[in-house]
Amino acid sequence: MKYNNFDQYNRIRPYKAQNMIVKILETEALPQPQPQPQPVEEIPLPLASTGYINVGVYTALGALPVKDAVVTIYTIDEDGEENALYHVVSNINGRVPTMEVPVEYNPENPLESPTFYFSTYNMRVQAIGYYTVNIIDLRVYPDVATNYRVSLIPVMEGATEEEGSQTVVIPPTPADISNE
Repeated sequence: MKYNNFDQYNRIRPYKAQNMIVKILETEALPQPQPQPQPVEEIPLPLASTGYINVGVYTALGALPVKDAVVTIYTIDEDGEENALYHVVSNINGRVPTMEVPVEYNPENPLESPTFYFSTYNMRVQAIGYYTVNIIDLRVYPDVATNYRVSLIPVMEGATEEEGSQTVVIPPTPADISNE
């Protein structure tokens, strides 16, 4: 019988398959994996990063830069003691060198903002002939430079520098309040 094409050949003649097992091997069962001991829940360590603080010191309303103003960045410990991280002096342009500070945060802490992590510091700006300015709870974010422009007010004639010092407390954000 002659076939015109391959399809005609396959339709008429059935396909045959043969099992070609040559040798049967005996295998051992693989060992079952042993359950691993679960680690004890560890308290996550705070993550540490670095933030930056830039400060410019000017006279009232930013009219002129204040040279030789002392900028102090500090924290307050549990005993109420100040721990200074920086004491820097402003240049002729009223600028101080960029200050690099640690930013520690714990993403597992529900009292911290789940979106924005930061550390808080305090800043004091002093210059001869000007009232002192204190800024409390300034926020420093990881890998971000936070810029502050501080306006100093000249001491009035007959007054002392302590009488007119200013303290600015940065209020909490809605994210801080919602996490309390």
